[in-house]
Amino acid sequence: MTMEPVTSPHGLLLLRISDVDAPLGDAFHAIKRALALVHRLTIALSLTKSGSVSVSADSNNGPSTITNPHSLSFHNVQRILSALYVSFTKQTVALKRPLAELDIVFRDSCGYEIGVGSQDIIPFDVFLGMPDVTDSLEELNKRRTKHGQKFLPIFTLDLTPEVGVHTHLVEAIDSSLPHTDVQEGMYRDVVLGGTFDHLHAGHKILLSMTAWIASHRVVCGVTDDSMLKTKKFKEYIEPLNKRIEDVEKFLRIFKRGLVYEVVPIHDIYGPTITDDNLQTLMVSKETLKGGDAVNEERRKRNMRPLNIEVINVISPAETHVDEISLKISSTYIRQYLSEQGNPASVN
Repeated sequence: MTMEPVTSPHGLLLLRISDVDAPLGDAFHAIKRALALVHRLTIALSLTKSGSVSVSADSNNGPSTITNPHSLSFHNVQRILSALYVSFTKQTVALKRPLAELDIVFRDSCGYEIGVGSQDIIPFDVFLGMPDVTDSLEELNKRRTKHGQKFLPIFTLDLTPEVGVHTHLVEAIDSSLPHTDVQEGMYRDVVLGGTFDHLHAGHKILLSMTAWIASHRVVCGVTDDSMLKTKKFKEYIEPLNKRIEDVEKFLRIFKRGLVYEVVPIHDIYGPTITDDNLQTLMVSKETLKGGDAVNEERRKRNMRPLNIEVINVISPAETHVDEISLKISSTYIRQYLSEQGNPASVN
């Protein structure tokens, strides 16, 4: 089915990137086309490194070859996630749809078959894809019938470049930070923390990369309301239970098979100074000093220091980033809601 104007609630975009070092112009175009069709978008992403092979589980006899997950570096995975999320944010802001949502899932390592069965937390209404994945989408529909599910419409996205549309990579990585050699599943127990208000692209990149490096457990501390009294537009901050629920939901969408512990925190430390089984703390550049404070407190308690991994995504605190970076923030979303007169409880 070719693309036509519709407004479906939730679409699944099947996207293959056959070379993680190549430009992402087609992927950016696919996101733009998809946004014309759906209110909410989930991307099922298959990544391969140049020279490697990835076969999705959609052939009659099952896959015969899969990509070694360790062939993809932390930097490459983070770079592509960041580029896709930032591209989506740019386009939703241009469309005056800043509340539109995107989830990106690695199809080959999410731990479930996305789009088939009852495992999708938010059901899909349409399937979307470039011409190279049409057969895979048709196969998904065939398997849906085996689970008693209906066929979904399949929209093939027209990727003819538009005049004036640039296809260069959105550089969403702060190049001033060193590249890490962390591999998928390298750490058993990983911890992170934050406010996670109005879960946005920056949060999802941080949560995704944390789950990507964990092999057993992710502990996520969510800031209690009592610590947020000085935030801008604080009346539009979501309730604690909603923020916890949204983090849990996203982590279950991103990857199954890990233990997720999402807990409220009432100080800057949370479980980092009580759980001696934790190995690694994931931070952003702007919260790096907080990681140092955590390790100092752990030393005082005779606990081993945590490895600190830094996510290199651009942040609103940086002075050199462009205007779109400022849109990837909870403050921007709360300001938007205040201008619309919407309370924080409205989805």
